[in-house]
Order: sequence, then C-alpha cells, then structure tokens
Amino acid sequence: MASALLERLSLDLEVLSEHLRAGLDEFGTLLCYLEGGRGGGTTLLHAPYTEALPVLQVLNGLAFRGRILLALDPSPLSPTLEGLPLTGPARSPLEHLLRAHRPSRLLLAFPGEGLGVRFPGGKETEGGWRPLEAEGEPLVLRVQAPTGLTYREVRAYEAWESPLLPLSLPQGEGPYLGAVGRALGVPTYGVGLVNLRASLEALLGLW
Repeated sequence: MASALLERLSLDLEVLSEHLRAGLDEFGTLLCYLEGGRGGGTTLLHAPYTEALPVLQVLNGLAFRGRILLALDPSPLSPTLEGLPLTGPARSPLEHLLRAHRPSRLLLAFPGEGLGVRFPGGKETEGGWRPLEAEGEPLVLRVQAPTGLTYREVRAYEAWESPLLPLSLPQGEGPYLGAVGRALGVPTYGVGLVNLRASLEALLGLW
C-alpha cells in the first residue's frame, strides 16, 4: 500500500509542479506554496490528502497577504506495522512541518464548519476514542509513511485552547492535533471543511 500511495503522491506532485511550487517531504506530505500580497507571514494550512481537490479549488483566486503553505497529509492512509488502521492524522508529520518551516500560524482543516478553538484532550484506545483520564491505554502504533519511513504514534492528545477571534463564524471544539502547534508556540486554529472559503476569507482578512 505504501508504494502505491507514494506513486499517487508522485503523480500529483508532477501535476501540481506545472502550476505551483510544490514538493514532497520525508513523511510523504505533499506541499504547495501559494504567494499572496505583500506583508503578512506564512500560514500553514494542514489538510487531509483526500481533500486535496476541494481545498485547492477553494484556494484558487483567494485573496490574502503573505504566503500559504498547503500541506496535504496522507498519514490517515498510511499502514501501520501492527495492522491497525490509523484513523486520523498523526502527530509526527505535523511536528516535522512546524519545525522545518516555522510558520506564523497554523490552520488545521477538520470536518465541520467554522473555527475550532479548543479540544478537551482525548485518546484512541482499542474501544474507540475516550477522554484522557478514562480507563484504557492509548494505542501505540508504528506507522509506515508512504515514503517507507516508520515512526511511533501514541494516540493520546493533550487539551488545547486558542483565543476567540472577532469573527461572526461559529467557534467551538476543534481537531485533536491543535496541541502540537500550541506546544511550539504557533497560533493555532481549526478551520472547518464546510464553507471553507468563507472561513479562510474571514481569517486571512484579520492577518
């Protein structure tokens, strides 16, 4: 599966490179660089690889300042060495992106609408997702990236919260990976895939 996914990613990279500056990192994350107007910093927009087409369509013609680094993450599709499926994005690929590119802010695409500004903490166990303080050990997986790189993923994620923004968008619970950005001092928000363009226009208008 890893080699087949890498082939798909490589084909997509070839197509995107005809239109954008694009690349593929060691975790198999597909990166696309979009340049906006003068001023502003770099916004890392992290989205599942499966949402590549709708997210790129949203970004087409979007007005913003600075740069957007779109990271299309294939980690939910990557096999694990224990044979258990990875049911959502993994921590290590995102940490690598943040340390390597040092963005001014992080936006995490997630199912839903509006902004994600907090997560109460949780873990994935053999019995499903539970609060961190609940009984049951979190799954510990050895994940194989499409590139063949393997890494350890402990499916336990700390609580996080970001300040509310002066926007009319719904603001509520967000994606579990938000603590990764907050721990590294990066302003972090979830952004819902429903009505994504409207949310991005409102957010990027602030920055």
